[in-house]
Amino acid sequence: MVSRVYTPLITPYQRPQQNAGNGSAGTVNPDEQRTPGWQPAQAEQQRAPRESGSPGSGLKAIQHSQFQKIPLNDVIHDFNNTMTALGVDETTQQEVATYLGVVRLQAGKEQPEVGYIKQTLRTAANTLDQYIAKALGQPSKVVKEWVDALLMQDIDYKANIAPEEINPPKAADQLPTPQQTDTNPGTNPAVVPADKPDKPETSGAKTQLKSLIETAKTLQGQQQYLQADEKLQAALDLLQERNKPDWEGKVWGLRGKILDQGGQWQKALNAYEQAADRFARAQLPQKQSYALQAAASLLEDHGELQKAKGYYEQVVALDEQTGDPKTLLHSLNDLGSVALKTGDTTQAIQTLEKAAQLLQTENISPAVQSDIQANLAAAYRRTQNYTQAIDTYQQSLKTARQAKDKTRYISGLQQLASLFVEANQPQNAMKALQRLQQLA
Repeated sequence: MVSRVYTPLITPYQRPQQNAGNGSAGTVNPDEQRTPGWQPAQAEQQRAPRESGSPGSGLKAIQHSQFQKIPLNDVIHDFNNTMTALGVDETTQQEVATYLGVVRLQAGKEQPEVGYIKQTLRTAANTLDQYIAKALGQPSKVVKEWVDALLMQDIDYKANIAPEEINPPKAADQLPTPQQTDTNPGTNPAVVPADKPDKPETSGAKTQLKSLIETAKTLQGQQQYLQADEKLQAALDLLQERNKPDWEGKVWGLRGKILDQGGQWQKALNAYEQAADRFARAQLPQKQSYALQAAASLLEDHGELQKAKGYYEQVVALDEQTGDPKTLLHSLNDLGSVALKTGDTTQAIQTLEKAAQLLQTENISPAVQSDIQANLAAAYRRTQNYTQAIDTYQQSLKTARQAKDKTRYISGLQQLASLFVEANQPQNAMKALQRLQQLA
């Protein structure tokens, strides 16, 4: 690692062998006591330059003067040395190499997008920390902390990185051993078989898919919605004819969110509908419910209330199927609210009364309780059932006060004052107005 920042000094990770007597390659035993595969970095002045380091001693650092920019190539080399020192599996190598490949392409541009490169390096660091955590049986942030510290330094993000620099060199334990080398043609030495990797096309496609999704999320954070959508379209192209409806649903759902943020609500609506369809095929009712709820919310915001109501009805049915009462409370409130907007007071009252009954047994936040009660009170008021409407508005004010939500409380008090006038109770209306004046 570069010598001007804190760097994790990681010794090569040796996989312990199980059943060594039969010559088969061993795997990590998650139940055994492990010694951490990394040690704290030495002081900067004690570190040797990369050229003088001994093979297999872990990560080494190139020394730079305090006025010299850190070349991005050295950052790539240090990532590769980290993977070599850890002895990461092929899948992890491919995933990190994919992220470093994205960095290589970006660094070769006339004006590299520095924010994009930083985020991609952080994603690669997270992948390595996940590997370390799995191997040690405890959380790891050692690579993330190195990258966070490194990105505070003066780095030259414009670089020509050769494709072969992206792949890590083979660790010592990956090279042929003397027993594996046929020095005597007349003998048959015992060769330890390597772990069977995933099929290259399967493993590579999965890594590429994850990379596209993570890149889309990065671009989303940078508000580059068009470019993010292009990455997700590429991910969907990869998933064609692979029969992975759960993954397709995930990609379509993320696509809907990005398109909505980019101001293309109709395309976002289609994406959410596609996500719901894929989750239905994958028999994932909870995720299907989330996708339909997002679609219904979009429709409600843009005035298509009848279609929104139909989707909310499907959401309620799915939430009843999954048996999550808290989620069901939210969907019942959504359906009751939009039913009230469409003028279907009968459905609104039935739905919101069902939600109010659930409030008696579920520990839900006072803010949500207040919303449900306010909607139910409005439905009672629509049918001129003033007694129940007043009582329910007062319950809503009480729970809004418990939530310490002044906005909800003032809104409810305004509705109650108006209701008192409508119910021909001028004295109570005056008290409510006086209370509003005090709050103002």
